Amino acid sequence: MIRLTKVSKLAFTTLIVGSSLSFFVSSHSVQADTLDHNYRDTQKFIPPSSARQTLEQKNNIVPESKVIKNHYVKYSKAHFQTKESIPKEIYYSSEGFKGYIQASTVWDMGDHFATLYSGTVIRC
Repeated sequence: MIRLTKVSKLAFTTLIVGSSLSFFVSSHSVQADTLDHNYRDTQKFIPPSSARQTLEQKNNIVPESKVIKNHYVKYSKAHFQTKESIPKEIYYSSEGFKGYIQASTVWDMGDHFATLYSGTVIRC
């Protein structure tokens, strides 16, 4: 019998493992077009003219504005020690209307500050 050196044994083992691995990888490959046989049936073709009309309709949406007057916010003096530390502007979001409103009045109420915010917001 032929005696193999350590290097030739390693090369022979690598060759066997490599060829087995390549066979395994090639036998389990997946083609993208075979994943869903019904995919072509679910596609909908939209003619360019109707697609253009749909886009034009979406671009004609006009945002609706709403004036917010005297939105009341109470700030604890544990977090805000002075009137100057009260936020001058806050983000308002209610009933689909969103936007920034500005502080109009700040009162010192002893253990807290009462702040009234006003501004115009839009429905998005």
